[in-house]
Amino acid sequence: MKAVTEFFDRSTHSRTGNQLLSSQGRFALLVSIAVLAVAAPIVQMIHPFWLNLMVRMMIFALLALSLDFVFGYAGLLSFGHAAMFGAGGYAAAIVITEVTPHALVVLPIAVVAGVVIAALIGWLSVRARGIYFAMLTLAFAQMFYVVAFTDLPATILDRGSVTGGDNGLYGIGMYELFGIDFTSTLMYFYLTLGLVALSLAIIIRLANSQFGRVLQGIRENEERIEFIGYDVQRYKVVGFAISGGFAGLAGGLYVPFQSVAHPGLLHWMISGELIVMLLLGGMGTLWGPMLGAGLVVLLEEQLAGFASWEIILGGIFVGVVIFAPRGLAGILISLRNDPGSAVENAKQAVRDYLEAVRG
Repeated sequence: MKAVTEFFDRSTHSRTGNQLLSSQGRFALLVSIAVLAVAAPIVQMIHPFWLNLMVRMMIFALLALSLDFVFGYAGLLSFGHAAMFGAGGYAAAIVITEVTPHALVVLPIAVVAGVVIAALIGWLSVRARGIYFAMLTLAFAQMFYVVAFTDLPATILDRGSVTGGDNGLYGIGMYELFGIDFTSTLMYFYLTLGLVALSLAIIIRLANSQFGRVLQGIRENEERIEFIGYDVQRYKVVGFAISGGFAGLAGGLYVPFQSVAHPGLLHWMISGELIVMLLLGGMGTLWGPMLGAGLVVLLEEQLAGFASWEIILGGIFVGVVIFAPRGLAGILISLRNDPGSAVENAKQAVRDYLEAVRG
């Protein structure tokens, strides 16, 4: 337990995120995006399943990115991000079914749904700190889960169905945009890639702005930031709402692709998986949690055939805690800065862990 607590502390106060904003980091991101764009048709020719998996990996990468912005930078540990993800997904499903499937209408509404839910949860929760904030966000998220599961909106509006209850909404149509056929997985891949890249660029810009620096200051010393005149509560709520907007966008991309919106999208298990993605990737780096999300989605898919695949995934997580407390991002940065010391660092991490256990 002590080792896990120390892992949270080291990850939360990491400075590796500054590496992303260098010219070298920006170039690496552009190259990665270009490689994905070029590789997509090749992957589809090999097997369409892998392209489908890549789309899901990118969607959860966006969801992990949204949480890292508010957790890695403001130190607000949210166990309720599934609420914004599900809200965006349900908003997209209802608008597509009842109004229009036009992407320029549906996706902004999904973003707004995430912002509204996040602003509400944030406004009611940011006065609490640490684990109390996390538990409040979890409680509110589960309330929204119950609302969707019991189809409470249908009861209030006296309609037959709104959320579909425990069955959810099925047969959700695909987006329309300038005559593009998004029923093609390849076209949906490019739509998702473009939106994820745009979201990453926006969040990097925000993180490197005065607003982002204030959020980092709040994480480091909230009292000092408040003393010099900043409205800490407002910054927290706004940061949480921005994070919720990107989570809503992820939900808006996920639901049409899967053709279903169900209460499980709002369940706390989604939020729990997000925390694992952040820890594996490296909190506060933005791009690290995206790698972590892709790895978790890939492992869940590949290990699903094993009876105890959760144990295997848990073992990988424990290994990261011991050998790489800064996650995948920390490994890559260490290899870039000092490749020769990578093995020695791993050995030192094992020794430190064993000493902590014995002590």
